[in-house]
Amino acid sequence: MKLFQKNKKKASSLRRRMVFYFLLVAIANVFVGMEILWEIKSQKYRAVVVQEVQKIQEKKKPVEHVFTLLDKLAQKFVIMIGILIVVSAVVLFLFVVQIASPIQYMIDKARLIADGDLSVTIEIKSQDELADLGKLINDLTANLQEIIAQLEQVYRQLMHSVEDFEIKISRYPEFANKFSPERERLQSCLEDLNLLKESFTLFRVQALAEEPEQKKTRLGQLLLQDGVITEEQLERALEVQKQDKTVLGAALMKEGLIDADTLRKYMEKQRELEEQA
Repeated sequence: MKLFQKNKKKASSLRRRMVFYFLLVAIANVFVGMEILWEIKSQKYRAVVVQEVQKIQEKKKPVEHVFTLLDKLAQKFVIMIGILIVVSAVVLFLFVVQIASPIQYMIDKARLIADGDLSVTIEIKSQDELADLGKLINDLTANLQEIIAQLEQVYRQLMHSVEDFEIKISRYPEFANKFSPERERLQSCLEDLNLLKESFTLFRVQALAEEPEQKKTRLGQLLLQDGVITEEQLERALEVQKQDKTVLGAALMKEGLIDADTLRKYMEKQRELEEQA
């Protein structure tokens, strides 16, 4: 019960702030109106008006002298209106800083999240409804990151299974044609899964760092680093992989660039690197 009351109290802080802004402007308007009414209805002001009118009637002062009273009253009005403008400007500034700016900040962050960058987090700097909204968005992106991480793991496991299958079936060419439809269907599922996985960028910095090597898989990079194949051979294997709609390991073996034992060795090395990452 106490926890509920605490959350209710925190959740109402934004409402109290809005009510405070409204009351501040209302009080300023009432103050200006009361000051003007007090000035006009005060006995001192009325006595001055009567005295000045009598002087005009007695022709001690010209008729134009009445404008002096109006000018003094107009100056009073200008001062009161100036005070009202200052109060309104202060309230507007507080509204922009404490409400409008955080909302715009969350809109900008939400737009980045909508574009697929799940590494974006919203900084919480207050304890109100806007803070609750920011926490909900952070929880949402955290859950999406977990789902995508699981999707990444499933994709890697399926890729390894397909590569193992390609290696084993390549040893028995007479069975390759029989399993070709199933292999194409599985490869199509992998491509769809990869498109779904790549539609998000969990870590924008990491994604940008890996962009120059996006045409080469980690397996190909490992083989290049150890001098097992050359750049030209890797490019040729990638073309074969694209044409046959198969995995890179099978394309390398088809071109005679590596044997099954070498492929198995580097696949294990690739798995170790992925687990460390």
